[in-house]
Amino acid sequence: METVDTLRLFLTDSEKEAILTSTDATVKRFRNALERRVTERLVTSGLQAKNPALGWWYPAAEYLSDAAMQYALTPTDELANWLRSATLYIARRPANDWVGPWFRDHSQPFTGHLETAHLCWGVSAVLDLAGTVFTAAEWEEVGEALSEKGIVLCRRWLQKNNHLANWRGILASGALVASATLGREDWLDELTPELAQMAHAFQPDGSYGESLQYGNYLANALMLAYESLVRKYPVHARQLDIDAYGRGMSWLVQSMLYRKPMENWGDEPRARAVNFNDSAALFRPSGDLLLHVAVRSSDPVQAGLARWLFQEYYEPCPTQGPHDLATFGMRNDWGFLTLPLLIPPSQAISPQKTGLPLTTSFSNGHAFMRDAWDGRTVVAINGGGDALHGPGHLHGDLNSFMLVHNRERLLVDPGHSCYRNLIHGLESSTQTHNTCTFLVESESLGLQEDLAKASLLEQKSVLPRRLLVNGIPGPPIDRGNRRRVVERDGPVSVIGSEVGNAYGSPIQRFTRLWLLAGSHVFFVVDRIEATQPVTTVWNWLVNNRDGKAQVDSPGNGLTVCRNDAGMKLFHTGSGRSGHPVYGYVHDAYHVEPDQLGEGRPGSGLLYRWTETRPALNRTVVHAIALDDAFQLDQWQLQSNDAAFTLTNGPQHWTLRILDETASQLSLTSGQEQPWIIQQHDEIYTLTRPYPHG
Repeated sequence: METVDTLRLFLTDSEKEAILTSTDATVKRFRNALERRVTERLVTSGLQAKNPALGWWYPAAEYLSDAAMQYALTPTDELANWLRSATLYIARRPANDWVGPWFRDHSQPFTGHLETAHLCWGVSAVLDLAGTVFTAAEWEEVGEALSEKGIVLCRRWLQKNNHLANWRGILASGALVASATLGREDWLDELTPELAQMAHAFQPDGSYGESLQYGNYLANALMLAYESLVRKYPVHARQLDIDAYGRGMSWLVQSMLYRKPMENWGDEPRARAVNFNDSAALFRPSGDLLLHVAVRSSDPVQAGLARWLFQEYYEPCPTQGPHDLATFGMRNDWGFLTLPLLIPPSQAISPQKTGLPLTTSFSNGHAFMRDAWDGRTVVAINGGGDALHGPGHLHGDLNSFMLVHNRERLLVDPGHSCYRNLIHGLESSTQTHNTCTFLVESESLGLQEDLAKASLLEQKSVLPRRLLVNGIPGPPIDRGNRRRVVERDGPVSVIGSEVGNAYGSPIQRFTRLWLLAGSHVFFVVDRIEATQPVTTVWNWLVNNRDGKAQVDSPGNGLTVCRNDAGMKLFHTGSGRSGHPVYGYVHDAYHVEPDQLGEGRPGSGLLYRWTETRPALNRTVVHAIALDDAFQLDQWQLQSNDAAFTLTNGPQHWTLRILDETASQLSLTSGQEQPWIIQQHDEIYTLTRPYPHG
């Protein structure tokens, strides 16, 4: 680490000079974007967001830190007055307000919450980068408030709670950044090891057990802490493991889908991501975090991928908003550290250049199949994985998947809405995901409408917390999902997982295999076994967030078209379909209900196939054709015994179930090239007996 040439935490004199004199086009564009962002904000006094429903706590960190960085680079009297007024407003609020909004616990003695940590970040940035806007007495007043209402409350939360989760990292980061700002090395000595143990919340491969959104939120907090230390307190910074989350760039890259406009969000292209569990469909990793990994990581591949993500999702649109829920990780953006982190040299490396696999899985259970990078088809799966190092914010979505074709999400995850919405419990449940639920003793049900009121057997998604014992994390939490296969050979990919334990008795086995052949042919094979007869329900959530999905469900089929993309699903079991149930598909979380990003009834259309009679065991195939919408009619399924052929005439693929337990299958191309999928001691393998050429 370099010897510092300033006492500032977030900006050295050399960094400032480099920003102001840079001729680099990207640096200049983001410098202009920061100035524009801050200047536009000055017309509104204080911290009020454009949306009056949003409390002042939420944009505080980004509003204050942006303005402080702009002041450090180009000070003006108008900006000084705004910074002074807004910061003193926060400092003079009673401790009760630093606790957070009404839904937080305000019992005494006051304890910090996420909002407390965010106020620590914002006020710290002002004191560090724009401290000269205050008189000496005012600086002391703000510093005392930061200490007594910020650090003390955050530390109190840490002392009262003993579990490893994103909250712990946020509260520890808030307290640490504030302590560094105030020069409290005694508190840094206490808090740095506290924050360092948050590295254990990430999976060994850098993925995260909760979701993309919450993994980014935690990593961003750890980034802020590191950046507050590296220039002035390098010895403390060395205790923090950047690569714990930095090695997760491969997971982030695999989770990103494309950029294009989204209705109700303006005309600019916006990111789409794989949003399992509590996560936004509009997710993109925080810009500052990506640049931090790009210049600080010891792994050149992960650093290059981080820089590539920034290049793809930020450089084309530096002024894209909104920017009022960014530090809370709900609608991510770039922030005040982007400019200093653009100065060190970094090189973007695309997933193609790094050789990222087209078919892969991660420790947290997420798995992916693509026909090609920048191809036509993506299958994203929440399947078999390892025990979770940071459990929480889960859905009952094991063996669920998302299906994307021609840059359209066809089968989707519902995402999540405000936690103070009654529907949050439903959007988290198994029945609203592309997986199976079960009816037990369903023969007592009469009318068709009674099925909707039946007590479904669903997955357990509320897991025990991972506790810290004497400061040491306990064992990771086993969710009961097991990886069975992740392999690719030529145009054929197969992924499999077993999740029966997530349901409990009487389900003994629910193994699902996904097979993708090229860009157009997709099979889903389910083997389900129970200790007593159960009725299986297959759930399919269709993306209708803009009301533009064209759906037809004749007989045992389901045809979905969105713009230029379509899928044609064939159910080959004994299930009977009904009318669609109006579900929800959300764009992004908001802290208040009924806000932009929350889906309306019918934004998700839930189609269900319910078995006509209960059974102990079954193997059921769903065949899905993917193509341009106008080409879908050409695809047909031909089935004979245990053979299923999807064909559009010129091309066809045949899946054969070679035994009733689905322990051996074959997939044969139109050129008569077979692939064999065979189970050995619970694990499947993919082989090509007679490879051509």
